[in-house]
Amino acid sequence: MTEGPFPNSLLEQFDTAYATVTFDRRDIYGAPEDTYRRVAALRSVVDECQDPQIREILGMIVTKVARLVQTPNHLDSWVDVAGYARCGVMLLNDRSQ
Repeated sequence: MTEGPFPNSLLEQFDTAYATVTFDRRDIYGAPEDTYRRVAALRSVVDECQDPQIREILGMIVTKVARLVQTPNHLDSWVDVAGYARCGVMLLNDRSQ
């Protein structure tokens, strides 16, 4: 263990962050049961996509959408949606070459 106020090993850093992670997420995204209910509903539609890689990208997007339902002003989720959309276009672009 460390002797000072700051963790020095990766495990100690992880444990320090982990100690509060669920509190932070609940404050931002609401109750997990609500978020995962929304994700499951949206994923049931996404799971119809036949392309496994695109399906996973869409799955990440709908996870962010489910979070935005609770906290629509959370800019980080909007940026993540844009990032996943770009990943999808990158994948399609790579396939077309």
